[in-house]
Amino acid sequence: MSHAACAAVGYSAWRDRLLNPVLTVPVCRLPLLHGHTACRPRPPRSGVSCRASAYGQARARRPIRVLAHRWERRGQSAQATVAAAGRGHGHRTCVVDGSGGSLPATPVWPAACGPPAEPRPGGGVPVARLVALFPAGPGRFTPRVSAPVLTHDLALGHNVHPAFAAEDVLVADRGVWASAPIARLVRLGMPAVCRVGARQLVDCTPPRPCVMAATRRSASLNGRPRSRWIRACGTDDPRVDWFTPRTCPPWLRPDTLEALPPSVVGRARRDLVTQRGLRSRQLTRVPPWIEAERYPGAD
Repeated sequence: MSHAACAAVGYSAWRDRLLNPVLTVPVCRLPLLHGHTACRPRPPRSGVSCRASAYGQARARRPIRVLAHRWERRGQSAQATVAAAGRGHGHRTCVVDGSGGSLPATPVWPAACGPPAEPRPGGGVPVARLVALFPAGPGRFTPRVSAPVLTHDLALGHNVHPAFAAEDVLVADRGVWASAPIARLVRLGMPAVCRVGARQLVDCTPPRPCVMAATRRSASLNGRPRSRWIRACGTDDPRVDWFTPRTCPPWLRPDTLEALPPSVVGRARRDLVTQRGLRSRQLTRVPPWIEAERYPGAD
């Protein structure tokens, strides 16, 4: 943080002390270089002579708007230098993932976010659920969406859709995978590559039976996926038709579900992971990633 950043946002409410904002932010970056060390050894490693408690108070005084300004300027400079990084077949890959972060135990945050599940008596701090989008090349967090700790990523993933461009490809894990979000991405013209949900059945046998939409699963239909097989693009790489659910999930508005297409054509590829300790995984790809000639399964 520099004096120019403070002047850019009009921040001047800080005294000329040892741990001013200009010096505190570089000291806070030291854990990334030394393996996430504790607060006590950070001031000696930076050459600053102060106690750990004084350093903790200086961290709490950091102005949020100046940090946001520095983050935005740094992201813009990184975007200009690594614009071609993290691309595949001409598409920019954007990763969407969720995480959590602890918050101060002030009277506002416990009521807004809530503590983690089953905290010990007298313990526990409020935790916020965070969902962020960042391109694979520069790694800059574009939008950040916060919510209470027990909010699923499916309920927050659509908030980062406006940050996508025409050539972007969404890369995500099974936490944001569902038939309705994939259909919504297709309606917006956004391709996606993500891992299939844990309860979603994938069968690459050509041609195999399926469970049609709005059909209640029974004992005779167990083991059948809810996707219609179209043709094979390769070994364990079929082109299928995913059905959009007819029942509105609690995280989706009914009018949004009615505007979605009844089905989505995509590819369901099964990749075997040979690394010890990891299980096999199944990937789902939606248009325009259905052309096997342009997008081989190995890529």
